[in-house]
Amino acid sequence: MWKPSLIPLDFDKRLIMIHSIKRPDGCELLLEIDDFTNPWEDAPWLVMIHGFAESRQAWRAWVPHFARDFKVLRLDLRGFGESTAMSETFPWSMDVIMDDIHEVVTRVCKTPIHLIGAKSGGTFALEFAARFPELIKTVVGVTPPVIAAQGVEGWIKAIKKDGVLQWARSTMNGRLGSQVSEREVEWWVRDIQGKTFQASLLGYLSWIPALDIRASLPKIVAPSLVITTTGSGLRSVESVRAWHATIEGSTLHVIEGDAWHAAGAYPDLCAQIVRNFLTLNSTTSD
Repeated sequence: MWKPSLIPLDFDKRLIMIHSIKRPDGCELLLEIDDFTNPWEDAPWLVMIHGFAESRQAWRAWVPHFARDFKVLRLDLRGFGESTAMSETFPWSMDVIMDDIHEVVTRVCKTPIHLIGAKSGGTFALEFAARFPELIKTVVGVTPPVIAAQGVEGWIKAIKKDGVLQWARSTMNGRLGSQVSEREVEWWVRDIQGKTFQASLLGYLSWIPALDIRASLPKIVAPSLVITTTGSGLRSVESVRAWHATIEGSTLHVIEGDAWHAAGAYPDLCAQIVRNFLTLNSTTSD
């Protein structure tokens, strides 16, 4: 059942709402809608999917770039943020995640959407676009891993030994790169990743080594954009170009930078790149 969990606040024609959707297995998905559009117009939906060990708050800096022209929906994936925590033995699968996103899109948006995801959220966005082309106007993946990165076993050991907060702190510099301040790093550590449920992380990490969506990429028919960085410690530009070439007509934008989480490290730049992409594709998608 979809119901408001908080009373909508309407200040100066701005509308921010928090809702929850209960899934058949009892999981509650929390989502937040930022809508600053003209209420007399039928504005398009933009759905944002966060990455591993994050929440909808990872998109905080992006919202002002879009909420005037789009109804922006930010979702806490199951197990993360304020959605229901998953046990360490929960049977994660791509089907489960796709079903969750499908429920949100069809029940709340009720119309084809613009979909954007970062890190593994970008992976899910691309997979969703391949599975449900009728629901997608455009799709964007910001540094999406289409094949799981190596070293997951080390992360599992570190989380079990030192806890989530210390794991987040030890990996954050590679995630955000060298251009962010110490205060920004600390915010991501304490307020985003450090708050993630440990059981959810461990169960998810046990599943993620099997991730491989390369076979799905040629099925994407909507206008698509992929953003990557030159100095990522996880994957090279050449490796991204190799799989990106299988998405017909897709656009690849390469940012000069050493962060593997471009959406978090360079939010304003990435948001502008996405705005330009949406503008170029507005005549066919809206």
